[in-house]
Amino acid sequence: MKLIKDKKFLQNIAQYIDLTNTVGGGVVQPQVKMTKRKREAILQVLLPGISLEQCQVMLDKNQLTVMALHQSEQQQALQIPLFNQGFLLPPFTDFGQVRVEYIGQELRVHIPYLPKGPRFLEIEQPE
Repeated sequence: MKLIKDKKFLQNIAQYIDLTNTVGGGVVQPQVKMTKRKREAILQVLLPGISLEQCQVMLDKNQLTVMALHQSEQQQALQIPLFNQGFLLPPFTDFGQVRVEYIGQELRVHIPYLPKGPRFLEIEQPE
């Protein structure tokens, strides 16, 4: 048996195998990278060949779900899942400030942290 050593060919065939697996009923997991910064974390999801219209991001409590669906051209009601991946966000996340951007084949989810230290609350006096 002869081994294939051409890296470019192997990368191209790997994407084709993933696509074939997905069309055949399987689900592909995208490349994901989490970068932690001082004030936020950034979740980067690499989406080669996926358009913005196919992407969906859902936040339910502390569960973030990133998914992509393929719409059938013959039957508009038929949607085939390309991938679906969930992430559990930490309790110190500022859930109201989570934002998503799509930059050239990459989905970036900005996950800001809550401010550290004590928070002084205003004391209300009913009339």
